[in-house]
Amino acid sequence: MTFQNNLLQINNTDQVINSLVDFIKKQVYENFKKKGVVIGLSGGLDSSVVAALCVKALGSKNVLGIIMPEKESNPQSIQFAQKLAKKLEISTMTIDITNILDSFDIYNIRNSVNKKYYSNFDNNCQYRIVVPQDLIERDGIGFPYLEIKERDKNILKIKLSYNDYLVMTAATTIKHRARMINLYFQAEKNNFLVMGTTNKTEFVQGYYVKYGDGGVDVEPLTDLFKTQIFQLAEHLGIPEEIIKRKPSPDTWSLEVSDEEFFYRIPFQMFDTFWYCRENNLDVKTISEIFSLTDIQTKRILTDQERKWNYSKHLRNLPPSWKSNAIIKSKL
Repeated sequence: MTFQNNLLQINNTDQVINSLVDFIKKQVYENFKKKGVVIGLSGGLDSSVVAALCVKALGSKNVLGIIMPEKESNPQSIQFAQKLAKKLEISTMTIDITNILDSFDIYNIRNSVNKKYYSNFDNNCQYRIVVPQDLIERDGIGFPYLEIKERDKNILKIKLSYNDYLVMTAATTIKHRARMINLYFQAEKNNFLVMGTTNKTEFVQGYYVKYGDGGVDVEPLTDLFKTQIFQLAEHLGIPEEIIKRKPSPDTWSLEVSDEEFFYRIPFQMFDTFWYCRENNLDVKTISEIFSLTDIQTKRILTDQERKWNYSKHLRNLPPSWKSNAIIKSKL
């Protein structure tokens, strides 16, 4: 594990931070010609690091943190976001988006799916979507399933139909898009830009929502793995409880980690695997690094490749028709 960690170790942390600070300054003042930035503060690691970098680049008065809970959010998210803002001395606004989500009926839509599979589902129940955690041991795409927990009872694992999974996903992504709308409203009325918080681990796999948390003006972290964001966080003095908090989408009433919801392996392992493939290491070498069989290594590489290909549209502009071949220029 020490060797794996060393592959992604940032040895020139000050230089990296200074480069990020210069990048943010240039984008805000020269490219976009704005006065400052708004950032959605989730109480998580990435938004905390971005906020700290923006304060270094622009000063605390030019950074506005927007905290956007809803009724299924973990209360810790608000607490941690507020603690970070106080430490950085930035202004914040708290906008509860529950009513916005209610206007789209998303809670009833998701609960109707829950009740379809568990007739006793009520407000005392919590639920989440998870993926099988057997990527290394079994071939297959790992189709998600529903978990429902009654108060003080065991968690029920329920296989979802594909259509019901799509319904749950479509309703859930509205949360991200509602937040994006609020961020742009606050940004435009203050002549600020919207600063993104997506890291490389998320970016290469499409673990963000189109026109949701992917709807931003600038992305400072998309060339840094999650593993490396932790290193920056320690150097920037991010509160310890935020650094130790398990990365989570915080979109379900029952807490779920990013690993349980999407990656299927620890992010440290994912990051090193992706680094190895970027540097053209062969399967045998990667297997030796992780003490895996070649078959196990190929399963992880295949899963990564599948998600990379499936999410290409997120990283590209929408395709547009070109008239050149049909409409001839008269010049």
